[in-house]
Amino acid sequence: MDDSPSAWQKARKPVLTLSIVVGVLFAARTLREQIGLELTADSIQQTVNDLGILAPIGYVLLTMFRQVLALPSMLVLTSGGLLFGAPMGTLLGGIGITLNALTLYVVARMAGRDWVLPKLHARWPDFEKRSKTAGPWVIALMTGHPMGVLTPFHFAAGVTGIAAHTFLIAVGPAGIFRAACYSFLGANLLDPGSAGLWIASGILLAAAIVPLLHPGLRARLLKGANGGSRASMGAKESGDPETGSPP
Repeated sequence: MDDSPSAWQKARKPVLTLSIVVGVLFAARTLREQIGLELTADSIQQTVNDLGILAPIGYVLLTMFRQVLALPSMLVLTSGGLLFGAPMGTLLGGIGITLNALTLYVVARMAGRDWVLPKLHARWPDFEKRSKTAGPWVIALMTGHPMGVLTPFHFAAGVTGIAAHTFLIAVGPAGIFRAACYSFLGANLLDPGSAGLWIASGILLAAAIVPLLHPGLRARLLKGANGGSRASMGAKESGDPETGSPP
């Protein structure tokens, strides 16, 4: 009898993953339509302004749960500057980013750590040690970088051995910095051609490019990417359906 997996068995997991992603995006769009929220800064401003004196709290909650509505952080944080000005937009946006990161961290730690960590240890015995030393710096960089990816790194941190207070120290200041970059830009968007807009754009561009100019950082990022690719290929070749599947 042929024990090799059928075509459906091989495709089942990717199909299921794609179906979940499509379902989540559809649900997010439906939820946005129900509350009259669109993927525009004007719509976010209108929705938050309609809350009146509760607008700051509403904005923090919107930033905190933006993934549920499929709202990109860039759009939400820029809207904060338009709504409240650069200083208050930075504060509220930073709080929202930090609370969102902590939520993802706690969910991952409660739901996935006991199941995922033994598999990681079996393949990479020093995973826990490396995550505790390099992990916080990587998370801080991704959180503070204007183009950094947030959700996967914050969620993955909950699986690692990074302590909660260390994670908070990494994401707190970095979240404030990220919010400041976009809030300052948003606060000057309504004055095109002004010095403030040029300065905000320059700061945003510098914040995105300057960290990547450091040779040590570039080497670490390339090493991590290559190491992850080799690990993924090795897992696939080993035939492990769990660890060998694409992320």
